[in-house]
Amino acid sequence: MRWMKTKVIATKLVPEGRFVAITLFGLVFTRDKKYINRYMLNHELIHCCQQLEWLYIPFYLLYLAEWLWHLARLRSWDAAYRAISFEREAYAHDHDLNYLGHRPVFANYRRRQR
Repeated sequence: MRWMKTKVIATKLVPEGRFVAITLFGLVFTRDKKYINRYMLNHELIHCCQQLEWLYIPFYLLYLAEWLWHLARLRSWDAAYRAISFEREAYAHDHDLNYLGHRPVFANYRRRQR
């Protein structure tokens, strides 16, 4: 889990607008590969690592539950998305290209995001 590779798949099924890429079951989907740079890919690889350690289905259930909780609390789609612990970890470390080499297990639920 310390070092991961994933396949990036361009598909028109990814809607335009809100997001550039989505990671599902260890695969990164994007509308157009030209939007994927090394930092975006690192962000998505962090999600791959999170999904793998949570065994995929629990990850998606926790992700949805956190988003619904924050949406009810914050009344903003974007603010709720940014408040999800998995997203906070990925955004906090997407520019650290060595992060996956020293990432602690279940880092999204650790006390402090650096």
